[in-house]
Amino acid sequence: MPATIQTYAPPSRLFRYRPITDLNLTRELKAISEGYVFCPSYKEMNDPMEGAHAESAMLQKAKSYAVTVAQVTEAKGELGIASFSESNLSEPMWAHYANEFRGVCIGYNFKKLLNELPNDDVFVRMSYNEKAPVLFNDQKSAGQRARMVLSTKAVRWGAEREWRLIRPRRGEAEYNSINCVSGIYLGSRISPEHRAAIKKVAHQLSVPLWAMEIDQYAISFKRVLKAPKKS
Repeated sequence: MPATIQTYAPPSRLFRYRPITDLNLTRELKAISEGYVFCPSYKEMNDPMEGAHAESAMLQKAKSYAVTVAQVTEAKGELGIASFSESNLSEPMWAHYANEFRGVCIGYNFKKLLNELPNDDVFVRMSYNEKAPVLFNDQKSAGQRARMVLSTKAVRWGAEREWRLIRPRRGEAEYNSINCVSGIYLGSRISPEHRAAIKKVAHQLSVPLWAMEIDQYAISFKRVLKAPKKS
């Protein structure tokens, strides 16, 4: 019997960095209020290398080569993807993904999120490598190959400590229960208007709200809105 891969220590929480602007504020608050994570296609993501792959020499010589590559390309395009991180304390991620510290970071209880999402939605821990993943001349389906390709990034992205939600199609991954959201974290540069709007929604949903504080090269969070105690 071959050896297997196991993950014995999954994170207790995952975090999703989101930019906040006048144009997308309503959309982002709607996602929190209605209980879903939007999963775009890989072509909509910021990394132009996303979805890149190589092919083995054996596959390139196979009669099915062109069909296989076409099927993998089609399968990649159908999938929906959402990126999460194990940390909410990454300065580069606040700068790149949260509108230069003007956005938010949403914390999720990982166990509760897994229980609430549909069975065909999967979480993968990203693999980081110096070279693009390779398609082999094997019996894997186009869907399996597409997921493998989209679970790998260049090693320079490793500091993001990314977990990726992959679903069968682009769109909303619904978790419904607000209990999946463990907290909302405000960037240090968020505007007073955006802060007030987010605080209002957090209060309505009884979600803890945290404000970023910066001390020289260190960031931390101070709770500004507590979740009410359950009776």
